[in-house]
Amino acid sequence: MPHVPTDTDVYEVFAQVGTGSALNHVGSIVAPRRDAAWHLAKETYGRRDDLSRLWVVRRTDLIVSDAGDRGLLAAKTRMPHRQPRFPTTRRIDRSAAPDTAATQTSAALQQRPDGSASERGGDPRGAADRALTGLWMALADDLFVLGNRLGERIVDYIDLEESLAVGSIGQEALAHAETVLALHGFDGPAADAHFFERPQARWRVSRVIGRLGDWPSTVACGLVIAAAVTVLAEERAADEPAIAAIRDEQLVHLDHWRRWARALAAWPETREEFAQAYAEVTQSAGDLFDAGPQDVLTGALPGPSAAAVELHGRLAALVSDSGGPGSLLPHLPVPRAAGMGGSVLADCLARGRVVREQYAPEVFL
Repeated sequence: MPHVPTDTDVYEVFAQVGTGSALNHVGSIVAPRRDAAWHLAKETYGRRDDLSRLWVVRRTDLIVSDAGDRGLLAAKTRMPHRQPRFPTTRRIDRSAAPDTAATQTSAALQQRPDGSASERGGDPRGAADRALTGLWMALADDLFVLGNRLGERIVDYIDLEESLAVGSIGQEALAHAETVLALHGFDGPAADAHFFERPQARWRVSRVIGRLGDWPSTVACGLVIAAAVTVLAEERAADEPAIAAIRDEQLVHLDHWRRWARALAAWPETREEFAQAYAEVTQSAGDLFDAGPQDVLTGALPGPSAAAVELHGRLAALVSDSGGPGSLLPHLPVPRAAGMGGSVLADCLARGRVVREQYAPEVFL
């Protein structure tokens, strides 16, 4: 833990050379008195350079770290998405021969039973978590599209603070989608193939994705997706630090969208428009916790599982506490359908493929 040193006769020296450089720690000295320490430091570290500033601090006046504090000093960016890399690492590697790249893509697109792509080797978490795995994979699709859509909103230079907030939420949504895949056995190439090589007909996004249009609808969509991810993350947060991090960041997103919902519902200029958008989005959100695929032989629905009903109920509680004009979330969860998302998903996939396939490799170097 951080501590106060006991070396009463040791002083730390900070110096600035010239006026254009920073004040830097340059070393330590031993002296019997404070005034003597300053003069000794000047003679020791200022003999060859003209110093602009010289600070000398008794070591016992400092609070210092030790070797065991590396965890405390680690960056608090719990997700690797905060390190700049996209789209450089997300472009297709053109150095590989075309047939090699095609083979890699084909291997990455091995199918799961629910129609989504999977890395070769199957679900490492076993049969016990298959239901939750399906829900996570579906929400990862929603997060991916939401993150890309929010990226188009970072253009309001009048309200710079809100632009930065939306950009951060979008960035974290993309990172959470990638983290979900990594936790379920996807490596980098397989995750890329899952998001960029699947045709739209094989995506199973929630119906709310098709509502990601104007700002009131975007607020409502962001709110219900953040609430759904938060609810699902609670199931594994205690056992999986990465899921706990997703939950904590999505709670921040949820609070952000709630503030917007309250504001849009209160302003006379936006009250009616937001009420309509909120009703349409929440009515479409019944499939966030997929009740299961439709029986293609009989056309009958098997009905939602007990787990899906419980998660849906917790989602309803979070959404109803949003301060919005009134939720129309269905009483029970309903199945997702493949090929939804409309032009919103189509535009998202097209933009991603342009970056990966058409941009010159040196553009982002």
